[in-house]
Amino acid sequence: MKIRYKSLLFLLIAFAMVGVFTACSDDDDPSSGGEPRVEYIRITDPEASDSLLVTAGQGAMVAIIGENLADAREIWFNDLRGELSPTFITNNTIITRVPSDIPTEINNKITLVFGNGRRLEHDFVVDISEPLLTRMGSEYVPAGEVATIRGNYFYEPITVTFTGGVEGEVVSVSADNRVLEVRVPEGAEPGPVTVTTNFGETESDFWFRDNRNLIATFDAGTEGLWHGPDFIKGSDADIEPINGNFLRINRELAGWAWFETYVGEASSVAGTEFSNLPAAAIANPADYVLKFEINTLAPLTGAHIRMYVGQNMAGERGDINYNWQPNLNTEGEWQTVSIPFSAFWEANNKFGYNPDGYGVSFHFSGPNAVHANYAMDNLRVVPIND
Repeated sequence: MKIRYKSLLFLLIAFAMVGVFTACSDDDDPSSGGEPRVEYIRITDPEASDSLLVTAGQGAMVAIIGENLADAREIWFNDLRGELSPTFITNNTIITRVPSDIPTEINNKITLVFGNGRRLEHDFVVDISEPLLTRMGSEYVPAGEVATIRGNYFYEPITVTFTGGVEGEVVSVSADNRVLEVRVPEGAEPGPVTVTTNFGETESDFWFRDNRNLIATFDAGTEGLWHGPDFIKGSDADIEPINGNFLRINRELAGWAWFETYVGEASSVAGTEFSNLPAAAIANPADYVLKFEINTLAPLTGAHIRMYVGQNMAGERGDINYNWQPNLNTEGEWQTVSIPFSAFWEANNKFGYNPDGYGVSFHFSGPNAVHANYAMDNLRVVPIND
């Protein structure tokens, strides 16, 4: 059980607990002698006296209840020394906080050391969180390059295993244990990434090189496109590809300019690829997310990129579309963008499922002038939790 309170609240509760236990105890005189004994450990809320603990999270405040505890000089959780304050020690109570640091050696015990050198151990587990994986900076990273994983509880030593059974080289871990950099190994395949520490193992909900439900890869040719052939590139002097062809735009656009970048009816290659959109996403749009990779060489702040999907592209795309207003600049790095599919679907008039494909239009139209200098690839609609 993890208990987390703000520091001021901790202090107020702690003072209240000291008062309660002082008032209720007949044995608060440390000179009363007797062997120290721990009866139980509980949370510090006086109204939750039945909330006994055998485990607590890092940084939690706990009350140790027992007898003949007043002469305690040290307290240890595993191999980490905790803090003791005379203000929060009586003969029957010790109030302290579980250390937030990570132990090197784990014995799952609290150890009290008293003034006469006596040591008292009590079974207690510090609940150290297993890795939490929230997202990758870019889900498409070539072998040999460094991928960034964001989350929490990245406590070294760390092992990062990619689908395919290959391990990546851990390059760095941020001081707050929230950012993990790993070099992608040869043999890494599309699928989840697993991060393992001494405190657990977590498989990501997101996929590395996610190849599910791809609806715009720009690799299927240009047949039937109204707009797009001029902007689909296999290589570029300024942007390295990450997965075959990509959409490459480099235009100065005035306010309210109408600039179409990828447009085709359902019978075009664009519409045909969009037939990969899963029926489950239409039935349960809140369970899905629209993802793609983008690489900008100039800020896209102020841009209005309108994305239409439906059965009447020619007549509807000007009035019905999801208006993506990115506020980003990846500065020449590929980055994965996530948009709730429910918002995208609702903005496109809640179009119905059609396995034969959809009309598609991506175009700029908005009040701001913008230098659109970017690449885009790998549009896909994937489950939020797989």
